[in-house]
Amino acid sequence: MNQPFKTRYVTYLTALLLLIPLSAAAQDEAGFYASAYGGVPAAPSTSFSEFRPTGPGVGGTTKFGGGLGFGAAVGRRFGNGWAVELALDERGNYLRRVGGVEVDGNIFSELVLLNVYYRFPARGALRPFIGAGLGYVIALDIDVDRNGSEQEYSREGGVGVQAIVGVEYSLAPRWRLTGDARWTSVESGTFKASNAGNMLIGKPKYRPASLNFGVTYLF
Repeated sequence: MNQPFKTRYVTYLTALLLLIPLSAAAQDEAGFYASAYGGVPAAPSTSFSEFRPTGPGVGGTTKFGGGLGFGAAVGRRFGNGWAVELALDERGNYLRRVGGVEVDGNIFSELVLLNVYYRFPARGALRPFIGAGLGYVIALDIDVDRNGSEQEYSREGGVGVQAIVGVEYSLAPRWRLTGDARWTSVESGTFKASNAGNMLIGKPKYRPASLNFGVTYLF
């Protein structure tokens, strides 16, 4: 990974805070919007084996630790509960163990998604919603750091899907706060090593579940 994923999210959070002072003039919910969210993903275990020209290999069940996630989208609400958006989604989790061997590293995904939402009738200032998305995998990277040496494995292309359930809060005529849970699945694929001679065998999957908080601005 060219940049630690934590640094990416600090940058995005700063940009989000700069958006908040925008004017909140009255407007009906139907129309275009922009949104951003941040959250904490948890990833279930997967499996792979890693081999290098020097030293023993590792392989087996892979355990992930905590992580961070961010998403940003532009879309349109149709005034009847339905909405569609194009979103950029980035998530990452720390890599803790491979086959019982402690390692350092992380897994990072970047997807572009077409999401469809349905928002149920509001209950006061609250409005529950559900959604689903289909996307393209821009990048899926796995960094493995062991014995003081880091190796990056990456792949691109393929399909990602997600399911969403959450609730939004009407803060002002143009502003909405959101809280949601997202389940994402990135299909398995073949990874390439950044250094010749190193190999990652297997097709590990990345299927994080995340809790997120965000903000939406209606145009």
